[in-house]
Amino acid sequence: MADINEDDGISPAPIEANRSKFKIFQEGEADPLDGDTSNFPEFNWEHVRSWVAIRHAFRYSKKQIEQLAAQDVVMLEKANGHRVYGSVEAGTLEAAKRIKQVNPKVKILFYLNAMCHYGDYAANKTWEEDWALRYTDTNELVKWRNRIISYDHRNVDFREWWIKRALDMTEHEEIDGVFIDGICKVGHRKYCPPDHAAAYIATANELRSRLQPGKLLIGNAVRAAQRGDCNLKHLKYLDGSYLEGWQQSKDTIRDTVELISVMGKQGRMVMLTSTPMGMDQKVTAEVKKTRSLEKRYDIVEDYIDFPLGVFLLGVEKWGYFTYHYGPPDANPRRLNVFDPTKFKKVTDKLGMPMGDYAIEDDYILSREFEHLKIRVDIEKQHAVITPKDERDEL
Repeated sequence: MADINEDDGISPAPIEANRSKFKIFQEGEADPLDGDTSNFPEFNWEHVRSWVAIRHAFRYSKKQIEQLAAQDVVMLEKANGHRVYGSVEAGTLEAAKRIKQVNPKVKILFYLNAMCHYGDYAANKTWEEDWALRYTDTNELVKWRNRIISYDHRNVDFREWWIKRALDMTEHEEIDGVFIDGICKVGHRKYCPPDHAAAYIATANELRSRLQPGKLLIGNAVRAAQRGDCNLKHLKYLDGSYLEGWQQSKDTIRDTVELISVMGKQGRMVMLTSTPMGMDQKVTAEVKKTRSLEKRYDIVEDYIDFPLGVFLLGVEKWGYFTYHYGPPDANPRRLNVFDPTKFKKVTDKLGMPMGDYAIEDDYILSREFEHLKIRVDIEKQHAVITPKDERDEL
């Protein structure tokens, strides 16, 4: 078991940090995962650590595989390789094998949705229609976006089917874990009965207990806009969480900084996703018009400072950043930007954090790393990322 506080670059928590309104564990509550980070990706502070969520219905090119192999974590999204290999499971495994051949250290996650029943999975051959969630008053099927049927975690037969899907994939050495999407839906007041969220937790805890040793369980769970504890309770069975939807307001952005910090300090992986912020209609039109993927990368690079600055304010060990434009689809015809390592500020020297972020004003925060200074004005959605002059480091 790894000691998460021993010489690992986690910022010491000052008194004020311990008063955070966000907590994974209550006073005196033990971590069910025992703070074990031995199966986490290798980590250092040389530069910003990166991750990618990606799909390709056909086959990744050699160059795309090399791009994916340059990341710390790759989550192979739904709809991977099924048009070539016959199913999402087969396509995911083939992509994972090719990535691992280039870089065995990349952690690769298999995508599994907590609530949405997507097509093209081989496991769907044994799916039973009786397992779908229905409205209690009309008995009609619950459908997300009016077309995707929903799972019902109260059904124990369904629960076994769903868990086995995950375990069958993590039996492969190339699959390092499972990414559970849609966790924010499990207790949706409009679609789910009152006891459904607890039923999902039971499913998730059983998956955790049966997961093979050394495998990761990551979820799309923590979200600043979520009521109450921002879904931190799910980190009692998850090794970490994807963070999306954080740009909604100045308060969700401010809270996301603190959530990133709290998660890292308590031994959980953070996988923040971000897109260009501040692009006006003219720039957006320019990006859409250009048919050069390299040119698209050049344009959106000018808008990375704010989301990257937000991430760096809170990041601790096991924090990973991605920056993209367009859906996570690697089909070359779509010209989507998905590789964060192509941006200079991601690969520039970073160094260990010199402490926690400082609060200059309610929504103006700053922080220093060995090789970098950052200052973020959340209200103006503006960040300044300044490399330290070598003379400053002497």
